[in-house]
Formats: sequence, C-alpha cells, structure tokens
Amino acid sequence: MPAVPEAPARRDQALAYIIECIVRSGTSPTNEEIGRKLGVSKGRAQQLVNDLIQRGTVSRTPGAQRNLKVRDVQQCRVVIDQRLRELGWIAADPLGDLRPYSQEQLPILPPFEHLPDIN
Repeated sequence: MPAVPEAPARRDQALAYIIECIVRSGTSPTNEEIGRKLGVSKGRAQQLVNDLIQRGTVSRTPGAQRNLKVRDVQQCRVVIDQRLRELGWIAADPLGDLRPYSQEQLPILPPFEHLPDIN
C-alpha cells in the first residue's frame, strides 16, 4: 500500500496562496483572505505571515493593506510548481531559472499543456 503524502505545513500553504493571488490578480491577499482560504482565524493567518517574514520568504510594505511581496522566487519555485499542479495545471517545461522579482514584475510562467476550467 503506497504511503499517504504528508499535508504541506500551514506556512507553506499560506505562501502558496500568497503566490497564487499575486500571479492571478497582481495583488497579495489580506490576512483575512489567507485565514478564510486555509480555514484558520485571521490571527493565525497573521502568525503564518509573520513566520514567512521572519524566514525572509516574503516582505511587508508598511501602510498598505495588500502589502506582501515574495522576496525570493527561486526559493519558492517548488511551492509554485506544487500549487499549480494542485490546481490542475500541467507544466510543459520546468519552471527554469527564476530569480527575485518585484510584485510589479513577476516572472512569465512557462507554457502549459492543459489549462483547467477556473470559475
């Protein structure tokens, strides 16, 4: 019997959701949106974001509500690929050489063999 894969850590789920929101809409989610997506309280979502900030994975711009930026896309490439696959995307090529980008200039993703129906 094959082993059941472990669920990703909540921190990784939060990071994947932040990346997903930035890629889809160009803006980061609020703590409330992160909490709602992960099924946790807004306070717990804030703790997860603070953990990502302490690890240096994301940064926060003071004074804005949607103020999260992914600092190191290279470090996050596995999370990006995993999240796309969970959404039903099949990558035609590996993500390739990704380097840090600002939120305003995210990397262009590779072509896909299949685009899922997203409503």
